[in-house]
Amino acid sequence: MVSTPKAPSATATAQAQSEYNTNTAITQQLLNQTDQNTPYGNITYAQNGNQTFTGADGKTYTVPKFTQTTTLNPEQQSTLNQTQTAANNIAQTANSLSRSGLSSLGQAVDTSGAPGLTTSLGSGYSTSPGSSYSSTLGNGYSTSLGSGYNTSFGSDTSTEYNNAKNAVMDQLTPTLDRNAEASRAQMAASGVRAGSAAYSANEQTIGDNYTRAANQATETAQSVENQLFNQQQQQAAYTDSALLNQGQFRNESALNQFNAQNNASLIGQQFTNSALLNNANFNNSANSQWLSNYYTQRDQPLNELSALLSGSQVTNANTATSATPQTNVAGVDYSGLVSNEYQAKLAQSQGLTSGLFSLGSGLMGVGGQYLGGLGKSK
Repeated sequence: MVSTPKAPSATATAQAQSEYNTNTAITQQLLNQTDQNTPYGNITYAQNGNQTFTGADGKTYTVPKFTQTTTLNPEQQSTLNQTQTAANNIAQTANSLSRSGLSSLGQAVDTSGAPGLTTSLGSGYSTSPGSSYSSTLGNGYSTSLGSGYNTSFGSDTSTEYNNAKNAVMDQLTPTLDRNAEASRAQMAASGVRAGSAAYSANEQTIGDNYTRAANQATETAQSVENQLFNQQQQQAAYTDSALLNQGQFRNESALNQFNAQNNASLIGQQFTNSALLNNANFNNSANSQWLSNYYTQRDQPLNELSALLSGSQVTNANTATSATPQTNVAGVDYSGLVSNEYQAKLAQSQGLTSGLFSLGSGLMGVGGQYLGGLGKSK
């Protein structure tokens, strides 16, 4: 009969694992406690007894206790001594200053001696240019050119037109009359009677001559009229140009005077305002400087005390050492080893049991076949 292995005790396994862990930790600590020799001094480790503690299982355990000692070289030790002496002197000075030098901080702030602060520029400061400043150009400036300026020009030239036309007709008519009489006399001498076609054609020619003469007289009269119109236009333009130039000159003079007067008014007012503003800024700057000096003197003892207490003036001795080397010792997995051993034994036990069952099944099969053979033989 194959027996199943007994499961390991969890308490015993945990207790054994704890002992292994403690041994590993002590070994780790001993390996890490490497003495150091540096340019600044030495570091040594020494055991100074043991210390005990109660574990989770209620048992008392004892572990070694160690001391780390740092020894400075003579130069560094001297620097440390001087530093501590200086720090002690600073502390004593700060203590004395806190008793006497800060007594003024207990007094109320008194700024009554500060120069007056100007918050207003007074009635002398103006935001307008004043009464001498003008917003109009005055009577010297004109927006019209007067009655002499022509918006229309020219006079009735019908008389000159008629005279020119009549003069031309007076010049041409005697010739036309003589030619007409001669033409009619020739028609009569030729036997051409009134009312005939030849007579009517001759009269038409005579009428055309008078019409051409009248047209020539009209063209001459129109040319004379155009010349008169151009002369009147040129005269009006000359007169208007003179008036326009005169008006522009007068208005430019009035505008220059207007600008000069207003600029003088503005400059005078700006000068006054600038003087008032500069005076106010000077007073306020004096007030600010006085307050700055006052609070600097009041805060000076506090700043000195803060500097003394900070210890920033003291340079400490160099006690730096190299880091303690660290080693890594793997712990013993006792509980894992116990579990693996149990699993191996359990697997072996199950394997033997399975083999026995297989063997029994085989024997039963052989026996059956044997019994069956016996039956057939009968």
